[in-house]
Amino acid sequence: MPVIQTPPREEWPIIKVYGMDFRYCLKDMADTITRLELWDWFKNESPPADKGYSWWDHPNINKISDGLTDNSHSGATFGYCMRCMQSIANNGFNEWCNQQLNNVPN
Repeated sequence: MPVIQTPPREEWPIIKVYGMDFRYCLKDMADTITRLELWDWFKNESPPADKGYSWWDHPNINKISDGLTDNSHSGATFGYCMRCMQSIANNGFNEWCNQQLNNVPN
């Protein structure tokens, strides 16, 4: 079972969501997924197209939500975080970082 290694939060690209630094939330979710050994699940499973992660009634969603150190997510930020984790699982952390850095407005 491959484990995605992610660096300390300070080494993540700065991503602002609703004006706040979102790195803490992303790192917390990545660490939770590592602890729960769910990286393969992200790589091999996708939510139904009509539900997304926020409305998918899969037991792993609750495991992740319950396992977060600080779950102060809205439905939108939780879904966004889950999509980021899916991208990291499928493309690797470094590629995900490159994608984020290329999407930063000038």
